[in-house]
Amino acid sequence: MMNRFLPLFGLAGLLATTAAAQPVVTGALNTASYALSGLPNGSLAQGSMIAIFGRNLGPASIALAQSFPLPRNLGGTAARLTAGGANYDLILTYSVASQVGAIIPSNTPVGAAQLTVSFGGQTSANFAVNIVRSSFGIFTANQGGTGPAIAQNFNSQTDQPINSILNAARPGQTITLWGTGLGPISGDDAAGAAPGDLGTNLEVLVGNRPATIRYRGRSGCCAAVDQIVFDVPSGIQGCYVPLTVRIGNIVSNSTYLAITPNGGRCTAGTPFSDADLQKVSSGGTLSIGNINLSRTGTKVSQGPLGTQELKFDDGSASFVRFTAAQLTASQFAAAGALPLGSCLTFSSSDQATSLPPDPIQGTMLDAGPKLTVTGPSGTREMLREAASGSYSATFSSGIPNIPGLPPIPGLPGGGAGPFLDAGAFTIDNGAGAFVGGFRTQLTIPGNFTWTNESSVNTIVRSAGQEFTWSGAGTNSTVSISGFSFDAAARAGGGFFCLERGSANRFTVPAAVLLALPRNVAAPGQAGDLTPTGQVGIGLTSDPVRFTANNLDIGLATHSATSFKGVNVQ
Repeated sequence: MMNRFLPLFGLAGLLATTAAAQPVVTGALNTASYALSGLPNGSLAQGSMIAIFGRNLGPASIALAQSFPLPRNLGGTAARLTAGGANYDLILTYSVASQVGAIIPSNTPVGAAQLTVSFGGQTSANFAVNIVRSSFGIFTANQGGTGPAIAQNFNSQTDQPINSILNAARPGQTITLWGTGLGPISGDDAAGAAPGDLGTNLEVLVGNRPATIRYRGRSGCCAAVDQIVFDVPSGIQGCYVPLTVRIGNIVSNSTYLAITPNGGRCTAGTPFSDADLQKVSSGGTLSIGNINLSRTGTKVSQGPLGTQELKFDDGSASFVRFTAAQLTASQFAAAGALPLGSCLTFSSSDQATSLPPDPIQGTMLDAGPKLTVTGPSGTREMLREAASGSYSATFSSGIPNIPGLPPIPGLPGGGAGPFLDAGAFTIDNGAGAFVGGFRTQLTIPGNFTWTNESSVNTIVRSAGQEFTWSGAGTNSTVSISGFSFDAAARAGGGFFCLERGSANRFTVPAAVLLALPRNVAAPGQAGDLTPTGQVGIGLTSDPVRFTANNLDIGLATHSATSFKGVNVQ
């Protein structure tokens, strides 16, 4: 557009070109957690490493700091915080047009601050951030702040492998956890590594259990990079044990550790056999098919019609080949493999109630153009999406029909009733494609009840929240989940917990709920049809295995969750 108008409006085009080159800051996040700035753990800590995002922030090719002391101008880029009436130049680790790596000086005052980035003789507009003493982020294997933590199992000084499902820790074993944001140091952050215990008052929670802390301070290798050394609590095991760090009321991003009684390969609670993991650790791959049928109900106020429940019946499936590096960095099996009685948390910039997509993607496999699902109410199809290679369909959706009026075909909820009611369902892919033909069956039960639903209306994050249920069955698994969205900050936080069905109750602890932001509007009153704060409880089936040519593991599951609007305080 600028080139098109330049012959007619030479001066205007020149000014437009100049304006376009001005740096623009769109975000500043903890380099390890990438916690959104509107969330409780989204503030930036003194002495921490951050990533600044935007446009025209630096050179086209990345410039990297090569030695200590680290520079405050790199590749022509400089960044500054204005706080407490003074200016503080950030220490830079890399610079490129879309992103700048920086360290916040430890002497930057806590509180509101304004961030600017300068490049090419121009300076960005102010970008508001909040500086706190401590807000810890855990580095993760997928480099996105989710999934398995970057943590080392201590065997000896010369043997400290990265924890993963291929190399799990043992209860009682010492772990070194890597992150940033423990707090300030007294020296110069640019000078280099500054090891030493900072004495930060914190908790390391492994599967919601506190660990014994041995060290919390800067690493011996790098500026602004922290280590927490702790012992794995006894009596806990699992291949995706949730791991968080709590400092006061600020809880880190939610990550995972693999823990087994004797270390080594971890299979408990996962779809993997030891032979599967041996295969992939020896250089092979695993091809995994995953099919899920899910019902999600959300209760909303409809004025004179009272409270109605929107019911969404959906299907999804993927067939993916993983290498060892992809499998150990992904959270493919995490949600379904949480140790019972534990929780994970997640964040999103959208008003979503489910875990965000995994940034680690394997190779999608073709199982044919569609999957056919047949149940008591008829037949539906899940079509293969050309762009992603996965399969999905909405079987039915919408509010119940208005009493006294006939259903209206074509409207949500009209003309097509709920599809995933109790009963037996078959799923097949016809002749198949690369993945051979298969046929599997799921049975959906119908007697599960959330018994304290009417009393769960306000969630006090610092107090925890109990949920009770009945009719789950002895061998079933119950999921407890929730989400809160701050519309002004465009940031949401959620939690997902699993408990044995026969327990009939579970209390979501404060350390989990503190990951949620307060929702700023009463349920259903934020201009959205669905509430900005929701909690739900549901039944998750055990996986049903199926086989097909070119597939190592085939899994089919069903879940049904009922949500309601709540106030989150």
